[in-house]
Amino acid sequence: MKRVPLTCYFLLHLAPFVQPELTVAGDQPSDFTRPHFQAARPPINNKTQSDRAMHADLSTFANEAWILPVRSSHLSPGQITSRALNMPGLRPFFLVGEDSQSLAWLRQRAAELQEMGAAGLAVEVTDTEALARIRAAAPGITILPVNGNDIATRLLIEHYPVLITATSLEQ
Repeated sequence: MKRVPLTCYFLLHLAPFVQPELTVAGDQPSDFTRPHFQAARPPINNKTQSDRAMHADLSTFANEAWILPVRSSHLSPGQITSRALNMPGLRPFFLVGEDSQSLAWLRQRAAELQEMGAAGLAVEVTDTEALARIRAAAPGITILPVNGNDIATRLLIEHYPVLITATSLEQ
């Protein structure tokens, strides 16, 4: 079975969170570009979009069985030591597995994770039923199955569940 490289999968996961900026070519758009500029205009009431968290729509990934099982040999359930990070602009995300510690952690922190707009990566999942149990522990939060070895190596972590933000790594 051909595996999708972790970096590509992670970028696809974060794509819905990226908002492209509009580059204006001139003060008066031509007839050719007018429809594009009209669609990009701010609302008439001049209210900007809220800073509310955005979540990816998983409806396009109707069948994720092709990527399962996911195993992350560099990670296991366990305790981590919290520490500061300096990664400006990083959107919060977390790593979990199908183990009971991860499921309890997700249930306990689901509201907080939802509020901060954190996305989840399930780094140990055997099948679609296990993935469904993980998602049921934190309804409304995007959780995708991904091998976490690269993330573990780069962030020097060995255990999950773990929350990674721009400023900290914590359990």
